[in-house]
Amino acid sequence: MIRIIIPFVLVLSTMMLLSCKPEKPVPEDNPEIHAFLENYYQTFSDRDWERFESFFTDQAVLTTIWQSESDSVPVLFIKTITQFLEQTGSGPDSQPIFEERMVESKITVNNGLATAWVDYEAKFGTSENLIEWVGQDLFSLIRHEDRWYIASLSYMSQ
Repeated sequence: MIRIIIPFVLVLSTMMLLSCKPEKPVPEDNPEIHAFLENYYQTFSDRDWERFESFFTDQAVLTTIWQSESDSVPVLFIKTITQFLEQTGSGPDSQPIFEERMVESKITVNNGLATAWVDYEAKFGTSENLIEWVGQDLFSLIRHEDRWYIASLSYMSQ
């Protein structure tokens, strides 16, 4: 009798553990976050920096790999949202044309956390000297007091 009960208990306990395992988040079409991201890109393109800052947590971090003309190799470029905004004069505000537009997004939500992989298109410069490129943004989002915030943003152009 014990030989029958022990395997049964092991199978039952394994089944219980597997049923308690949290499901892995899966990408989903989330209209609320999609609208949040569309609004983010429009605000960024409008260069409305006060409103742009409101998308982020106070200590949000923006990260990319960058190589300036004076750098011999690409460097890891990490800035808080405040530091990023302090440099808009030499970035987006330095040319009359600046635009980023979301092309496609893959959003994953798990409770009050979300990630969004976004493919974007960008334009920068003047009508005579316009630079265009594509890239990817990776957003880490957190929900607080019934709204989403960007906790971190990693981005790379192609």
